[in-house]
Amino acid sequence: MKIDISQLEFIDEKLRTMALWIEKETGLEFTITSIYRINDDGVHGILPVRGIDLRCRSLEIGISIEALINKYWKYDPKRPGKKCCFLHGHDSNLHFHLQVHQNTEFMG
Repeated sequence: MKIDISQLEFIDEKLRTMALWIEKETGLEFTITSIYRINDDGVHGILPVRGIDLRCRSLEIGISIEALINKYWKYDPKRPGKKCCFLHGHDSNLHFHLQVHQNTEFMG
């Protein structure tokens, strides 16, 4: 199933922009494995949703994409330790977690 994420207004605009940007930047088409989680107390559980998980099948490629996103997107400039993307999981559960904050900035 494919969907035009740009039309999903329940997803934070910065998060939609980031997800579309990484597809354009890499030429890859990603599969969303998680968006909104009912009763989640993190970025997946608030509206507009501020967290998306994207499937990744290659650790090597995943490490490069994680670095690319975090190079150009700053979660919150006041908290440089927080990242917009982290790759985690193992084998068939390997995925990117993308997240944004109201202060997230594109540094491109």
